[in-house]
Amino acid sequence: MKTFFNLFFTFLFVSSSFAQIKVTTSNSGLNLRSEPTTSSNVLFSLPNETQLLYANDWAEGWIKVRYLTTAFDLSETTEEADVTGWVNAAFVETKLFKSTVLDPISWQENVDGCFWGIYGVGGLLGIESFNPESTDSKFKVKIKGIEYTLSVIDFNDNYYKWEHPQLKIEFFGATTDHGLESSESKGVLRVEFNGKVEYIYAALGGGC
Repeated sequence: MKTFFNLFFTFLFVSSSFAQIKVTTSNSGLNLRSEPTTSSNVLFSLPNETQLLYANDWAEGWIKVRYLTTAFDLSETTEEADVTGWVNAAFVETKLFKSTVLDPISWQENVDGCFWGIYGVGGLLGIESFNPESTDSKFKVKIKGIEYTLSVIDFNDNYYKWEHPQLKIEFFGATTDHGLESSESKGVLRVEFNGKVEYIYAALGGGC
């Protein structure tokens, strides 16, 4: 079963690298930036509801995308662009980056010192003590303001599984070293809560 899931997520990563995602803005353009910060250079100003390609990377609050007008703009225009950069995740419509189950959680409220956790585009989604390989370790998440404590059920270099009577969380698809978040620690999170299942991009990491 785990082999099937790994193959499924390999396909998900490959296919999503070419998948279209939609951005929405209010009354102005969305800035496509060179780095995932508001102080970085603006590469392009994207109109509302621009179609983009996911460029297979993200940072907290940001998603890396490719803007390719020749692929999606079929109207008669002399403007062509092929630019890769970062957009603010708050303006991106896609279920792969935003959990509809887990609320952001503050590590300051739960851990004094070092910690280990799951990160999503919207911030920290789960946290435990700095000993994730112990079968006695507990993992905390928050759903609609209520904190749930999960037990570690299984783990290896690129797979973790935590369970609670109402909740199951699995992390797939990245090599982790129990250190700070890096591109090597990013994967896909499967969240199952009261029969509802979702998949989002996530990362494992920690710090002091």
